[in-house]
Amino acid sequence: MQLHLHVPEHLTGKNQQQLEALAFEALVVRLYALGELSSGEGATLLGCTRREFLDLLSQYNVSLFDDEIDFQKEASHG
Repeated sequence: MQLHLHVPEHLTGKNQQQLEALAFEALVVRLYALGELSSGEGATLLGCTRREFLDLLSQYNVSLFDDEIDFQKEASHG
């Protein structure tokens, strides 16, 4: 699936590739926060370690200890 976003360049100071990476990162973190992905799945999608992904969550103010997290999903995909 492809998504297309229109973002004025003057708002970011980043090139298209940087914006795409940032948008994908934010999407993966949001899907994790919604319980759609495990931390292991998020790390795989972003090409980082699970520990790096968990560290990234704090940059987005997403709690590691959210009551909504599906721990069975975490255990099977972590």
